[in-house]
Amino acid sequence: MNKIALLVFISFLLFGCANKSNVRYDALSQSLERGGFSGAIQTIEKEKEDLYGEKSAFLYHFDLGVLFHYNRDFKKSIDHLTKAEQIYEDLYAKSVTNEAAALLTNDNTRPYRARPFELLFLYQVQILNYLAINDLDGANVEVKRAQMAMEALYQKDSEKVNDNGFLQYLTALVYEMNGENDNAAISYYKAVKAYQEYRQKLPTELVDFTSSSLQKNGREDDLRQLNIPNTETPLSQSLEEKGAEIVVVGYAGHSPILGEMRMSGTFVNGEGLNLTYTDGQTGEVKSFTMLAPIIAQSGTATAHIAFSLPEKKVLPFNVYDFSIYLNNEPEIYSESVTDLNDEITRNLKDDWSGTVAKTAARVALRTFAAQKTKKAVETSNPLLNLATSIGTDVASSQLEKADLRVGLFMPNRIHMTRIPVAPGVHDLDIAALDSRGATVSRFTFKQVSVQKGQKLFLFIPAIK
Repeated sequence: MNKIALLVFISFLLFGCANKSNVRYDALSQSLERGGFSGAIQTIEKEKEDLYGEKSAFLYHFDLGVLFHYNRDFKKSIDHLTKAEQIYEDLYAKSVTNEAAALLTNDNTRPYRARPFELLFLYQVQILNYLAINDLDGANVEVKRAQMAMEALYQKDSEKVNDNGFLQYLTALVYEMNGENDNAAISYYKAVKAYQEYRQKLPTELVDFTSSSLQKNGREDDLRQLNIPNTETPLSQSLEEKGAEIVVVGYAGHSPILGEMRMSGTFVNGEGLNLTYTDGQTGEVKSFTMLAPIIAQSGTATAHIAFSLPEKKVLPFNVYDFSIYLNNEPEIYSESVTDLNDEITRNLKDDWSGTVAKTAARVALRTFAAQKTKKAVETSNPLLNLATSIGTDVASSQLEKADLRVGLFMPNRIHMTRIPVAPGVHDLDIAALDSRGATVSRFTFKQVSVQKGQKLFLFIPAIK
């Protein structure tokens, strides 16, 4: 039994892996600051193995896909996001080997599969990529893939993942462009429903187009179910009169990344788990107790454990909003259509209990194995025994590293503004605004040509 315990503990050491997440952000944030999106792209491509490695292949392509989108190289963005999609699909079926390694060491040992908000953002960007290059067939394919992904997430855990409002909004736009008006009406309905379910503020433009679409397609009952207080549709009417539109998509601020929250406490096998931690947002020391998972063949063993969990780390950013000037017409303010900050918060909250239980059980299992290892290598020399005991404890504690992997270049919020225009040539001047409404930067589009019936997409990446 002692030899087995020793071999198990040594296997823990062999499986330990370094956490590259903080190194990756530090390196790429400097590249972004010095060289903009192109500089960050070059650093990622040059230092792929050091910054990402095989286990984070999804994030490698995801980050590049997002950066190429910001840099208006939509075809390269499509290529990388397609590869990220494929990696996600390949990893969707669990790998027993990867899961076993994670049970012995930490979650960084397994390939990264993407959090729900990353996957949904991927599809949002991918649909917008195809719309930017006027590839409606490509957008149709991504809409179908996005719907399948949302359904799969919903089936996996109906309490955690439901429809995504902005993704349904984009789906409605694509259906409109296809002339599939009834499908567009259904997607508009689902979009509003998703915002309501998550208690998010309904974008005024979405209410306008949803009301118009449901009324035109004989879905007044659906409209009543949504209980929208104002069903006037001036924007939809203006679009019908003018015949074309410019769609401005703004990316405001930098989304949070993940930092480490340190926890410590007592694990009583199959009975109680009591942990204390410091809230990273408030600095308040908190404690909680939950039922401890059962570790087989450990009886009523007790262990003092310590480990780290991921927590939201808010990054500084300047841009909160956008104002748009079309030709010499009055100023138009943009509206937020999705909030990645909220989605990250929700995801961490949803995963909280499960992550705590899984991690605590893993650390306790290693602790019990370490205790057996100490007995297996015990000698008649007290000093040597003390050194061995300390070394074993240190080695065991170093194995538990929080999985801080996350996409590094998502926006804090996405804004979308639909501007009805007459076919012809237009000038746009767009200001990125800080929290006080002062201009941080400007984006100018001169002599933009819009054809009758066209939806022309323009992108404003202001994530710094």
